[in-house]
Amino acid sequence: MYSALPFAFAQVAIEIPYTMFQTLLYGILVYSLINLEWTLVKFMWYLFFMFFTFLYFTYYGMMAVSLTPNSDIAAILSSAFYAIWNLFTGFIIPHPIASLVEMVLLGITSFMDFVWTIWFTIWR
Repeated sequence: MYSALPFAFAQVAIEIPYTMFQTLLYGILVYSLINLEWTLVKFMWYLFFMFFTFLYFTYYGMMAVSLTPNSDIAAILSSAFYAIWNLFTGFIIPHPIASLVEMVLLGITSFMDFVWTIWFTIWR
């Protein structure tokens, strides 16, 4: 009845308004809850990145469902990729080696000075 290409374009196009609404709702709530600076430019950049993040997660889920034989395998495959994507998003930031060099140069010798320097190096 329908060819595959217009159906695929319709599936992609119908997700855009829904994702825009979802982004606005999520963006306003989260941006205000984490108390970021309320400037129009920063808020619009935040919405821009959230919108495209939601879109690629949604489109990846649609692709996984269409490429796998059933939705159960697609869910397993998607959860593995979502875990890998979240691992490399930058939330797990490794401890910089520069702080160890600073401790050697500053001559920190006691253990508590070491712990104090490490603790506040992580949070600065």
